[in-house]
Amino acid sequence: MPTRRRTTSLELERRGATREVVPVTCLDAGPGPTVAITANVHGDEATGLAAVLQLQSHLELHLVKGQVVLYPSLNPHGLRLQQRPVPADGVDLNRTFPGDSGEAGAEGVAGRLWADLRGRGIDLLLDLHADSSVSVPYAIKDRPVRLSAAARRTMEGRLDHLAAASGLLVLEEYPDELYIRFRLDKSLAGAVVNDLQVPALTLEIGPRRAVDPRAVHTTVNAVLRILRAEGMVADAPTAPAGGHGKMRRTSAPRVRRPGVFVPTLAPGARFAQGDVLGVVRGLDGECRDEVRASFRGVVVSWSEGAWLDAGAVPGTLGEEVG
Repeated sequence: MPTRRRTTSLELERRGATREVVPVTCLDAGPGPTVAITANVHGDEATGLAAVLQLQSHLELHLVKGQVVLYPSLNPHGLRLQQRPVPADGVDLNRTFPGDSGEAGAEGVAGRLWADLRGRGIDLLLDLHADSSVSVPYAIKDRPVRLSAAARRTMEGRLDHLAAASGLLVLEEYPDELYIRFRLDKSLAGAVVNDLQVPALTLEIGPRRAVDPRAVHTTVNAVLRILRAEGMVADAPTAPAGGHGKMRRTSAPRVRRPGVFVPTLAPGARFAQGDVLGVVRGLDGECRDEVRASFRGVVVSWSEGAWLDAGAVPGTLGEEVG
């Protein structure tokens, strides 16, 4: 059957006489899964927004089963101001789910979106983010920390399958204790996994504050591969060759002295325990610190800021596990 398109409006925020209303487009190709694709949770991350708009025109022609619900921007006020949090209260939207639709600011935005997602009975959510201009594309698997042991195993199996289908580097989230301490169970994907008990993935692709056509292309292709794995599109681009094995997201060691951080390895490079990942230099050229790996893994991303203060984290690493 031909794909039908329905566009509705979702009011996310009200500030006096000002309302933040975004379009939500549902593409319907008949019986099958319902997949929500969200973007721009962080206002300064625009790659996913551009990818959603490109996916809409592609899927209107190529969706063969199910429904895809597209949310191009969940933080339009932050988008206009190029700010990561919800500007009304300066709170990170991606630590407030499921939120409260009766509240203002980030809590209210999260609550109104949550109500919309619940009402659609989604079977999968893909949340599109951007890490850094110095990063490899990757997919994050959340931790089902509030599910029973049996339900957790089932959910982890689904997340493994979906993440592998993306064709990206796959990172497990931080261990359970850190996952909860960092409030990642309150992220959009984390809350969908733990509260709705529906599979969700976060895709981190591209730079912030700009739309890179190559990053948009990578994002669209990763989403299409996941939809193909669910039988919702007939074809998708082949994933690039490679693979890093099982990895867990972790932070690079903090720098001990301030200075200019100069990486010695590029994103995507493998390293062994004890390898030098980068050095901190003063403006006089003096080496003030060396950042060494305490485990085997892969470089995921480096900070976009060249100058780091003492105690700053220079980037994200994938730690080899299993």
